[in-house]
Amino acid sequence: MANTPRRREVLKYAGTTGAATAGLGWLTTPSATAAPASPADAPAASGTLTRTARKPLDIVVFGDPASETAHGLTAANAETVTGGLGQSARVLNPSQPATYWGGTLKFHVEVSPTGTTYVTVRLWGDDYDSTSQQSASGTNMWRLQLFCDGLQIGYQDEGAVDNLDILDTSPRSPGRFFLHTLPLPEKMTAGKKKVTLEIRSMGRIWSYGQNAEQLYYKMTTPSRGIYRLYTHTEPYFAPPKGEVQGPAPVPTVRTSPGPEALEAVHKRVERDQKNYLTTANPAGMDAFAFQSLAEGYLWSGSPAYQQDAALDRVLRAIDGRYLAWKNDASVLTGSDQQWQGFGRVGLVLALLWPHLGDRLDQKVTGDPYELANPGFEEGADTPTGWEVPGWGRTADANWSRDTTVSRSGTASLKVTATSANGFITVFSSPKTRIGKGTYTYGAWIRTDGVTGAGAHIDPLFFDASGNLVGSDHRQYAATGTHDWQYVSIDLETPAGATQVEMHLRLSGPGAAWFDDLVPPRSAGTTGQPVRREAYTDMLKSSRDYWRQHFPHYTNQSQICAIGIYQANRGLRLLAPDLALPEAKARDYMYQSLGMKPYLGKEDKDGNPTKPLGESYYQVTRAGLTRELGYVGSYGEVIDWLVMMYESVTRGHDGREAPELRKQMVAMTKARGRFRVVDVDETGARVSRIETVIGWRNEVYPGEIAYASRTAWDSHPLMAAAVFKDPDIVGWTQEMVADGQFHNQLDLLINHTWTRVGLAALRLVSRDLDAFHALPNRPGRIPTDWDKPDFVFTDEETGCVAVKNGRELLFASLYWRARQGVNDYARIHHLTPVDQRSATVRQHSAGTTNKTFTARDWILWDYAINDPGAGHIPPGGFPPPGDETLHQSQKGDVYRLAPIPADIPDPALGVDFDGVETMLVGRAPFYLCEYGDYLIAMNTSTDKTFTLPARQDFGPARDLATGRTIGAGHRPRLSPRSTLVLYRGPHKAH
Repeated sequence: MANTPRRREVLKYAGTTGAATAGLGWLTTPSATAAPASPADAPAASGTLTRTARKPLDIVVFGDPASETAHGLTAANAETVTGGLGQSARVLNPSQPATYWGGTLKFHVEVSPTGTTYVTVRLWGDDYDSTSQQSASGTNMWRLQLFCDGLQIGYQDEGAVDNLDILDTSPRSPGRFFLHTLPLPEKMTAGKKKVTLEIRSMGRIWSYGQNAEQLYYKMTTPSRGIYRLYTHTEPYFAPPKGEVQGPAPVPTVRTSPGPEALEAVHKRVERDQKNYLTTANPAGMDAFAFQSLAEGYLWSGSPAYQQDAALDRVLRAIDGRYLAWKNDASVLTGSDQQWQGFGRVGLVLALLWPHLGDRLDQKVTGDPYELANPGFEEGADTPTGWEVPGWGRTADANWSRDTTVSRSGTASLKVTATSANGFITVFSSPKTRIGKGTYTYGAWIRTDGVTGAGAHIDPLFFDASGNLVGSDHRQYAATGTHDWQYVSIDLETPAGATQVEMHLRLSGPGAAWFDDLVPPRSAGTTGQPVRREAYTDMLKSSRDYWRQHFPHYTNQSQICAIGIYQANRGLRLLAPDLALPEAKARDYMYQSLGMKPYLGKEDKDGNPTKPLGESYYQVTRAGLTRELGYVGSYGEVIDWLVMMYESVTRGHDGREAPELRKQMVAMTKARGRFRVVDVDETGARVSRIETVIGWRNEVYPGEIAYASRTAWDSHPLMAAAVFKDPDIVGWTQEMVADGQFHNQLDLLINHTWTRVGLAALRLVSRDLDAFHALPNRPGRIPTDWDKPDFVFTDEETGCVAVKNGRELLFASLYWRARQGVNDYARIHHLTPVDQRSATVRQHSAGTTNKTFTARDWILWDYAINDPGAGHIPPGGFPPPGDETLHQSQKGDVYRLAPIPADIPDPALGVDFDGVETMLVGRAPFYLCEYGDYLIAMNTSTDKTFTLPARQDFGPARDLATGRTIGAGHRPRLSPRSTLVLYRGPHKAH
């Protein structure tokens, strides 16, 4: 077996004082083909690194004829370019016509016949997806996938061994190259000196797609440049001397955009408020819209300020929600924000309570089945309530609100395309509630010079969770040039559908106008109860349903806890005898914040089911959320923290919550250790979320964030304005000084979703003035090169953040191990000059004899345990194309970690093979070596591990204490502790 151990490298552990002795526990080596031997026979770590890296096994210089010939390179749909710093590269082009797959490079390289061979690719840091703007969800996030001897290396999305590259949404290291490293499976290189590698380019993947068409997007523009590829045997790779790299940047202050961006946010909010007050159908408003109007009633800057019409429209909107729910119970579970239920109804009642008068004693009225802005009368350059999805247009297609052409009123929607393959689709947002039965959907269409398939309507149905139900229902207008033509279609609502989205499309060249859409209508609303009775019914039902469906991922549980509390708060006003005691209502918040153990959903009698036992915390002691390990963007829950805090403190009968604020501030500060400070595409200083070591479908580099970020529910000043903590305020003031505040407002300006509009409203109506009133604070982001060194460890999520002079090291040792311990670690290493990201082999100990065998899956390495998504096959839908792909990791065997005795085995009662499962992939002990760093982590709660003598790694400095650890010293790691050793020279700031 590879990596045969030497006896001195054996790692042994015994139980802590008072615990039973466990005997010898050996470090397991990554297994390629068969289940590991029992713990008493498993091999230990070997071959630690030396300070001077060895020469690479092989180097392929792309674009260099001699190197490409020497490696037998064959290229398809690829071209040679001169790229960064004048270096040659290969660019892979899209196919014609465009498909998911683009160009390829195929070549042979030298490998090591023993141990692990790594592949490192050299990429230019200024290449990025410029279509992404600030949403971090760009449309051209093309990927590069590695294949070895015909087998796919890792998974195309969210695998422990990931893509060779995902095109960045911002420049990753402007003006410099960066390196990305992946391991080849040992079983594919064992006994060999050469293998054939292939790099395939492919389109974007949208991980939430409900079918193959939604998952896989066509590649329509060239890939980034691929400069060099190296093979080597050490996890840390240093290019040969003499290779150009690019200098460390000299940061500037960003000057554009400027105050005009904030003015644009003001204008957006003004338009929204006017629309909610005068134009939008109240009964069709979603919760974000009616909360926005309620906030506008309280804000002197809104046209809705203290207007009775605003109160009436807010209550009509709640009426509409009530009627939709009574027509279809799934409306509760498919709330505007999943897991929150009808919580915002309770919050809005608390905000408006002193002003409602006798309105709650009036009967429910209104119609929930209305289409917003059906005549395109509202809007500026584009109509309010309508959007174009990222996949929904070709480069030659455009859309606008046309005030020169209309069938009635003053405006229409105009769409154009010029090429034969041109197309554009515009859809209504938010989705419209729809009941059971048959409804007519229609629109008036006018065309000019339309050829091809032409202009058409296409109602699409969705269930309460937003999943597509059924397929297209296209109804076409005549092609050519003609005046207004009425186009309609009668459709029966499919089983399970609760929402409809009207798509207006043009396929082929020409111009088309749409106007006077005919929305579906309900049967009427006679005989309804009074509002007080109806609202009590919906709030109690929402609160009690979500108590019995309390989810187990941290961000989900937080959203759910907010909804439970908000619904209960509304009951406290409407029907106090039905409200939970305040301590009980806050308990769900405490569980979601890690202030108490998470006890899970309750049974019908209110007893917790404890699916993860009695000692599982949703937030770690270090302050990070869990899902399962470290998460990047999805761990930025500051928006939910603020919402939770204000759910308690704002409005009529608000309460103090100092204990919540204390925990929330600690969690916000923990995120500050996971920031990458660099420069943006203009050369200006910027702080971004660390996402390279994140478990979820992350973007690289992460979104801009100092304290809080811009997202659907948040803006960059939020945390400082609400929590007012000196450090958080200082970080936010640092962002303003860097010129990065206005740069983050694009989403709030241009995303038409009512949810984003609510975030824009709170910025201009409350938080902006509150932030400006704060005193100057000296606190700055801790990961800046000039800040003090630190070692941050979190054994519960298995991650580490280290600042060591002018080096940053982020590591996830518990890395995308969903079904068992996979012995992969994820590394992100940075200096002012260079960046490295890597998936590397590591060693573990303390696992059980139970195993999971990797399947022949291509997209994901897991199955989805979600009855609502039962149509998604294990491992996801196969990629488009005629070729059947196979996984190089098929057959790899992963040991399961021990789990507490009070947790069902497997955790959560998983019935489906391959579903990601809590805790079984987190080893009790990890040993990871990367360059001059050694990380030893004890994640257990009841064992002490002793390191072996490390003559080939010492002496080394313990970065947490500054002590020197000699080569013969054997440190002991107590439960939930981590040792970070560094054997290089002392790093000066």
